[in-house]
Amino acid sequence: MDLMKSSLFAGLAGRLQFLAARTATLAENVANADTPGYVARDLKAEKFKSLANAHALKVSDPRHISPPKTAAPAQTVFSPDGEASLNGNQVSVETQMMKLSETRMDYQLASGVYRKAVDLIRLAARGGR
Repeated sequence: MDLMKSSLFAGLAGRLQFLAARTATLAENVANADTPGYVARDLKAEKFKSLANAHALKVSDPRHISPPKTAAPAQTVFSPDGEASLNGNQVSVETQMMKLSETRMDYQLASGVYRKAVDLIRLAARGGR
């Protein structure tokens, strides 16, 4: 049995990939903060229900309904930060930095849970020593 393909690790890996992609998108917003006419973008947040369906129980009988094989990739959506400036730019650096900070904390949480799960598997493999 490949433990790294379990629903826990697959879900955490997907979450880490989403957060890395969101960080890149938010960094682009900050980099284009002075570009005339630029509108801030963000990734569409994943819904827990779609993640739960992506890692559903295994099908043991051919008559069971099989779950979807993969979750849909994150979609980039426009997310303007309030009113436009004189040059038509709709990016607030402060708002983008708050979103980056929130994303960093979420990433640290998910990577910490991933690390602890690996530590528990190692502890079980060593026989509790």
